[in-house]
Amino acid sequence: MEKKAERKEQNGSFSRRNFLEVGGAAIAGSALAVTPAAAMSGNGAKRAGANSIKTYRTLGRTDFMVSDISVGGVPLRDTAVVRHAYDQGINYFDVAEGYGRGAAESAVGEAMAHMERSEIFITTKIGISGSDTEETVRDRFMTCLGRMQTEYIDAFYMHGPGSVATLDTPAFHAATDKLKAEGKLRHIGISCHGAGRGSSDTMEEILLAAATDGRFDLMLFSYNFLNREMGDKVLAACKEHNVGTTAMKTKPGTLKPTPLDPDNLTDAQQQSVDQTVSRGRTREQAIESLRGRIQRQEEGWQNTQPFMDKFGITTKDELDLASVQWVVQNPDMHTTCIAANSIDNMNKYLPLSGSTPADLNLALLSDYGRVISDRYCRQGCDACTGACPAGLQVSTVMRYAYYFENQAREKDAMVLYRELDGNDASHCLGCSAPCNGSCPWGLDVQANMLEAHARLSL
Repeated sequence: MEKKAERKEQNGSFSRRNFLEVGGAAIAGSALAVTPAAAMSGNGAKRAGANSIKTYRTLGRTDFMVSDISVGGVPLRDTAVVRHAYDQGINYFDVAEGYGRGAAESAVGEAMAHMERSEIFITTKIGISGSDTEETVRDRFMTCLGRMQTEYIDAFYMHGPGSVATLDTPAFHAATDKLKAEGKLRHIGISCHGAGRGSSDTMEEILLAAATDGRFDLMLFSYNFLNREMGDKVLAACKEHNVGTTAMKTKPGTLKPTPLDPDNLTDAQQQSVDQTVSRGRTREQAIESLRGRIQRQEEGWQNTQPFMDKFGITTKDELDLASVQWVVQNPDMHTTCIAANSIDNMNKYLPLSGSTPADLNLALLSDYGRVISDRYCRQGCDACTGACPAGLQVSTVMRYAYYFENQAREKDAMVLYRELDGNDASHCLGCSAPCNGSCPWGLDVQANMLEAHARLSL
């Protein structure tokens, strides 16, 4: 708890000054590594226009010149998306064994004949458990390789290691060393959302350990203008050790409260009322308690409209674009991965390629940050975990809610939530909420967990 308390004191509250220092001035002096798309290959002629990639950066010690925007993620299913991305100059594709049970890998594989293999960089990932052996790691790698219809994989990631100790898993390293020797694999890396249940390690500790380890050439982690404190430390370590960096979860996400109709409660609201009544209060008192909680959440949302009016914003897409641009323009983040499930969705973000600090609307982002800061659960943070009687991983639950609410991945999110096997926000029903007050940014932890539970429960 001493470490978490210290982190809370250091993080403090979101302010315009902090945002400008960390989000703008800290990177303004860095040099962009720009390579015109036409110079990348003989296919350059077809890669021109507003939607083409304009900037390439050296991907750490791999020496690969990577497009500043990349494509991948769980939603990737359509091979036409991969072909279109390639035609626009995107040359980095990020998938995983678990993304649609290999469907994302297959989407890349089916597009392989359309692409020049030497021009692209493909990564895939597997989760590592204590039961894995060198043979099982190799077998899973070969299955991934087959789905992607290629002779080699550029990078094979350890997907979501839950502790620093996991980074040393002998089976993974023995298998990948041999695969490299055989020419089937070139690099290894890690992706990380946070520590595993029961681990005392933080996400920051896991990522920094990987950055300094020497064996991991790349990493993928959450990074956005409201979730940057840890990310900036990791980026600095990666720069020092020449590790390639990829950003995910680049848009802050919040949960809008479900309106209260006392005569037509949602299942989660009814559960909350029942729990309160079981502790000796009347139904009317339970309803009033619930109403007060929802009202506190709605007050935050009421502040959003004046902010949007001030900047002439009419859709959430405009805020998402500004958030992603903040990541893209940072040259220390080599590529920003867009979870594109359609060509139209991808085309929204392609014009951000080549963004520089001068392109940012810092006033908009600063005000946006102030409006949503206390409603956004920072992914990978565990500051409130020690205050939870059930030891719940709050940021994990809220990450699944993010998938549901902000990435249109309702089914995936609900399946992941069910796999928590009871270690979920049902514990928040009727809890006295000692977690409230433990969030460094003022998030109403219990209210958000209950909203997440309402969306994610089958």
